Amino acid sequence: MNELLIYLSGIWNINMTLAAFVAIPSGVIQGYAGFGGALVSLPFFVILFGPVSGFAMILIVMFLIQATLFPRAVVKADWKEIFPLAGASAVTLSLGLLFLVTADPNFIKKGMGIFIIFLTLFMISGWRYKGNRRCAVGVTTGAIAGGITGSFGVAAFPLSALYFYSSSSGIEIIRANVLMALVSNLIVAISGLAIQGIYQETLIARAFIIAPIFIISAILGQYLHGYAPVSWFRPVVYAILILSAVSLLFT
Repeated sequence: MNELLIYLSGIWNINMTLAAFVAIPSGVIQGYAGFGGALVSLPFFVILFGPVSGFAMILIVMFLIQATLFPRAVVKADWKEIFPLAGASAVTLSLGLLFLVTADPNFIKKGMGIFIIFLTLFMISGWRYKGNRRCAVGVTTGAIAGGITGSFGVAAFPLSALYFYSSSSGIEIIRANVLMALVSNLIVAISGLAIQGIYQETLIARAFIIAPIFIISAILGQYLHGYAPVSWFRPVVYAILILSAVSLLFT
């Protein structure tokens, strides 16, 4: 019994309590807006657990959230659209992870803050790609998004999603493409960090504890979508993202 208590005390501490509280609004935001949950929680997880461990935990949580959607998305996805972007992203993401795990943590924190601000301003702008959808565009988009994600642990997937949403395909196919590209990034990132020995037993246990809290909160966010107006919810999310990013720059 004492050994069990000692083991649990090594997993659940004050930082985990704070992380659980962070997971609630982050999950609500993810469920309501369909984006931003990982970006909101990341700065706080980085402060609590460090850049690499915080990012590694978020990856597992996001993978578990998307897991139930895999079967339908695999069937509906247009893999010819996905492969150029996902392939390029996998390469640059893998190379970026080598930098992430060896670089100075303070430098990574500052970089995270800068890129979160950049991505938030990018989403606020509402810009949409309207050019030709050549293979080179998908490769370039995937390479940039993967490089940012791998090197600084910031989910730059909004850039990739923008590419897919510029397609003339039906909305169900587009959503399936976005999901499967995201899943491929998650698998590559988790595998890369696992190979480098980041996923220790305690970190994995913490991620699996946080995941249900995040998922339940996301369900609540979906429920609130019918009651809270989008006109004020999105600005609130953007404000939280910028403030959390600024906190990384000055901590």
